[in-house]
Amino acid sequence: MTTITFKRSGGFIGKGMKYELNLNQLPQQDASSFIHLIKQAEFFNIPENLIVKFNPDEYQYTITVDAGIICHTVRTNDTTMPASLRPLVEELSVFKTVVQ
Repeated sequence: MTTITFKRSGGFIGKGMKYELNLNQLPQQDASSFIHLIKQAEFFNIPENLIVKFNPDEYQYTITVDAGIICHTVRTNDTTMPASLRPLVEELSVFKTVVQ
């Protein structure tokens, strides 16, 4: 079972979100897309804390991927986010609003 926990906080208007996705409960196409984005980002090789300076007007993100045998958390913000991670964060940011 693979789960993704996504938390977004901060930002100019301070509208945050937090939710957990169980990929086994998603349609196969959505689950495959998330797995592809995790692999593409090389998520498990990204350092745990990338936030070096707090800027209250930008979003901060905490993403945890629990793949059963391995679990990893990454904390980043808009400024320090690696380019490889951005597609996953963008998908997670819109996915919850589409599902609701």
